[in-house]
Amino acid sequence: MYKNSIIIPIPNGIHTRIAAMIVHKSTELKNKYNINLYIRNLSTEEPLAISMLALISLKVKENEIIEISCKEDSQAGQNSVLELCNFITKDIVTNNSTLSKIDDIIEENTIAYEQIVKNIPVGILVIDTNGYITAMNDYSLKIVDKQLKDVIGRNIKDIIPTSDLPNVVLSKERKVGETQYINNHLVITNRSPIFSNNKVIGALGVFQDISELIGVKELNEKFSKILETSHDLICFVDERRIISYVNPSYEEHFGIKSSAIVGKDLLKISPNGLRIKVFNSKEPVENIVNRKDNISIITSVQPIFIDGIFKGVISISKSVNELKDLVKKLEDSEEELRYYKEELKRHTNLSSSFSSIIGCSSSLKDCIIMAQKASQSTSTVLIRGESGTGKEVIAKAIHNNSNRKDKPFVRVNCAAIPENLLESELFGYEKGAFTGAVKSKPGKFNIANEGTIFLDEIGDMPISMQVKLLRVLQEREFESVGGLTTQTVDVRIIAATNRNLEKMIEENKFREDLYYRLNVISIMLPPLRHRKEDVNLLVEHFIEKISLKLNKNVRDIDKKTLMYLQEYHWPGNIRELENIIERAINMCENSIITEKDLPFYIKNENSASNNLINLRNGELPPLEEYEKEIITLAIKKYGSYNKTGKALGITHRTVALKCKKYGIDVDNLI
Repeated sequence: MYKNSIIIPIPNGIHTRIAAMIVHKSTELKNKYNINLYIRNLSTEEPLAISMLALISLKVKENEIIEISCKEDSQAGQNSVLELCNFITKDIVTNNSTLSKIDDIIEENTIAYEQIVKNIPVGILVIDTNGYITAMNDYSLKIVDKQLKDVIGRNIKDIIPTSDLPNVVLSKERKVGETQYINNHLVITNRSPIFSNNKVIGALGVFQDISELIGVKELNEKFSKILETSHDLICFVDERRIISYVNPSYEEHFGIKSSAIVGKDLLKISPNGLRIKVFNSKEPVENIVNRKDNISIITSVQPIFIDGIFKGVISISKSVNELKDLVKKLEDSEEELRYYKEELKRHTNLSSSFSSIIGCSSSLKDCIIMAQKASQSTSTVLIRGESGTGKEVIAKAIHNNSNRKDKPFVRVNCAAIPENLLESELFGYEKGAFTGAVKSKPGKFNIANEGTIFLDEIGDMPISMQVKLLRVLQEREFESVGGLTTQTVDVRIIAATNRNLEKMIEENKFREDLYYRLNVISIMLPPLRHRKEDVNLLVEHFIEKISLKLNKNVRDIDKKTLMYLQEYHWPGNIRELENIIERAINMCENSIITEKDLPFYIKNENSASNNLINLRNGELPPLEEYEKEIITLAIKKYGSYNKTGKALGITHRTVALKCKKYGIDVDNLI
């Protein structure tokens, strides 16, 4: 290469007329020496082949330094460069007054043209016949995110891989209203060849970001975000078979940069793939599984038609492993959602803090104080007490007052789940672990991870399961049914029972080591008969709560009726009291509950009469009512059909039939 630098002595610099004179001289020299000449100023890195477009784009001013060069370091090359330098510095006439005036007019028009092109709100880009950029305005520079010095003299394909301007130079045909991706911007573009004396000297591209068009900006922004954030692998191929866009997920999955394939012919990138098949056939393919780089992916490819005109294809792929993970997460989420729906139905108005626990007795307050202390610990809690004393309410309050309150609270009734299902219910199972296990299912310990699990009726847990529970307490780990890997959990365990665990240990029905693991913090809830002073508060609370639920206008209870409730021994504890109040509200005909709204056994137990049979308003009820009452009392006292039958002198089958006949709810009495 041979080059020479000169200072431009021409007033107004190299404007249109001067550029034409230099191009003309350059052509003469090419014909004389067969040498191509190039020009560069200090603000550009790459030299440009001398042409009108190149000279005008450089905007060379008076006294500015330029460099004239050729690629051959020969005598002919040196002569050609030096002759053009002498022509520019000596031979061009600049002092002719007529020409000077013309130059002023040309300069004014050039300045006006440059300012218009510079500030117009569309992209303007010019290349020469060799595909080198000779001009770009501010709008187009913003789209490609580069400065002018970084693009002038560079090949258009290096800056905009998707550009079709070189083809416009070759075809000499104008292209209007086409879309393309430029640096992740979707633009609409017009391309035209530039002619001089019927000869193509370059090409002009004019384009605008579609997102800036009225009514499209918001839609395009949303569309771009969808593409960028989608986990699907997305690729667009335009109607020329050129890859015009791939999203970030595509880049990440295949470990490539978009610049490596965008702007390239699909036939060179993937000659035997689904995209080329759909491009050629114009027929879609859906959900095809194939392997690439030892990874199975599922792909759908669709042709794109706009107003019946083929505009390319789009491919959407997803890793099969990712789909499997999503399906598993969905199944787990559905299982959790199902559980919480059931719990929500069961606990619509369940108390969630200690302040909501009703009662002022000293025995209850002692329990609440202990529960509050337990809530600030991670130790296992064992809540003991008769059925209906509110063990679950206390457990829920402990959870809601702990640092796990924003995590799950999962209840498991160990007595209500069959022994053969308890393990899979607690620890979950894997697909195919047993007949009917068509999909994996998380266990209650999985659902309760980082939260609290409440094991109600722990005394009814089978010995075989007690061993596995002990491992979770000690190691915080377990295996699901059919699982091969050990799972770890961080769960706070609260257990509850109404059984005598100490006696069960003696009878080898409960493991002693599990008992000591559970019985770290022990809370003994008092039965309602030992906290009679709380009956009034509980009655008031239940009247308000149940009246609202039943949409009844019951506001109070009379003193005599309240006295019956206070003197009753409440074998069913708070749960029985709530049921009695609900019955009374249903029976009540006005706004105050009276004794006639109570079940007869509540009043009968507190009657001062020593007679076995009491009259009602001086009248004897039918025999069936007495029979129903005595069977109800016996069931309540003895707790089984067999013992009731022995006490009354009838068979247990007769007791069962009588209960069915009179609608006696045995489950609520025992």
